[in-house]
Amino acid sequence: MLAKLSQGHWPIFILSCFSSFANLFLPIFLARTLSPEQMGHYKIFFLHLNAIPFLFLTGGPLHSIYYWVGRGEKDQTPYLQQSYILSFILSALILVTGLPFITSLSELIKLPSEHVVYLLFGAFFAVPGDFYGQTKIALGQTIKGPLYDAAFELFKVVCFVFIALNSRNTGDIFLAFCLIFGFKFIMSFLLKLKDGLISLKLNRLKAKEIMSYCVPISLAGLVSFFVDKMDQFVLASQLRSDEFAFYSMGCLIIPPLYLMEMSVAKVLIPKLSASWLNGGKDALIHFRKAVGDISYLLLPACAGLFLFARPIIELLYTETYTDSALYLKVFAFSYLFLIVPFDAVPRATGRTNWIFKLTLIIGVFSLIAVLLTSKYLGAIETLAAALAFKFTTRAAGLVYSAKIMNWRLLETLPFKRLFIFAGVSILLAGGSLASQNLFESQLNWFLVCGPIFAILYFPLVELLKKGFPYE
Repeated sequence: MLAKLSQGHWPIFILSCFSSFANLFLPIFLARTLSPEQMGHYKIFFLHLNAIPFLFLTGGPLHSIYYWVGRGEKDQTPYLQQSYILSFILSALILVTGLPFITSLSELIKLPSEHVVYLLFGAFFAVPGDFYGQTKIALGQTIKGPLYDAAFELFKVVCFVFIALNSRNTGDIFLAFCLIFGFKFIMSFLLKLKDGLISLKLNRLKAKEIMSYCVPISLAGLVSFFVDKMDQFVLASQLRSDEFAFYSMGCLIIPPLYLMEMSVAKVLIPKLSASWLNGGKDALIHFRKAVGDISYLLLPACAGLFLFARPIIELLYTETYTDSALYLKVFAFSYLFLIVPFDAVPRATGRTNWIFKLTLIIGVFSLIAVLLTSKYLGAIETLAAALAFKFTTRAAGLVYSAKIMNWRLLETLPFKRLFIFAGVSILLAGGSLASQNLFESQLNWFLVCGPIFAILYFPLVELLKKGFPYE
């Protein structure tokens, strides 16, 4: 049983959840420990830290390893070696172009110069430091890879909490981040060198092939990053600060739910790549299973977030922010879109140009829609417009995947599984809603019915699976 589980996505998801829950708790803790000004510096620092790798396209070579692994043991090693070299070179450009302009960057992003130095080095370490864990996952070692990454993430959270309780200085937090991930960068290099997965010689032909594959992915990621944040960028300039706080807190990002899709995709893409090289055999089975595995958790999560939006906001951010609940009710539907791994097939078959074109086209129309709705309607309509275009991206990806693999569109989705998961979620949501008047407050209602919802969901699904087998 354990051996079977270790071959799928569950170890990746479970181990990643430990660190993601810690990272979910971290800003909630820091907001109660640091001053508002320090929290502002914290948010700005990590907002730009996430953006810089996208701007320099450093993540493309890293994420391409899942494609190269599908080529088999004989051909995969040189591609993995060259992917690391390219990522290192692109990451080094962050320091080369950033360090000479520290003062200008400090004025531009409103951070002290010292913090900008930490920012540049942190961005430099980030992607090459991830190579060892991600390579192990791509090669099928779904316990060792995520365990390695989770250990560093948990250590980071512990250090941040310790520093916040003692020095209460964000500069010390940023320095700790650089030291931790600088060490991870060195360890990743040494471990990959030991495994023979690093070459210090650049192979121009393979490097060119890798870049032709990953540049469209990187550009698509760059566009997607700003598309995902577009509504917040626009509304931040139009709403009052308190109104924007309600909006941004209502768009609640729950890392484990995103990790579910990511962990499934990391296992799915190598399987689809190998299947594609073998004539597409078993590809549909792998794809349908991936959709079913993702929906197993995301369907009840969507129902729970919609139903318990107000008490969830109250529990996390106190009663001051209960107006954020309306935004959370709408934002909850965005988790349904993650059920379809829309770009897994194009990535596995090397059609990364299509991913970039789709993302760019959707991004342009999404920007127009967000600007119009924010100007003439309101924040809730702006959020709905942004989500509508995210859904369009997923739907287009599914249609294109079916076309590539010569599948019938309807057979790409495991409808029996989806109906069972959705039916149980709606049933439990209805029962919870009916009992709401039995509690003195919505928070008490959530604290009682929320766990009952979660506990009953899994045995009810298993019971229905026996009565109505999936396949």
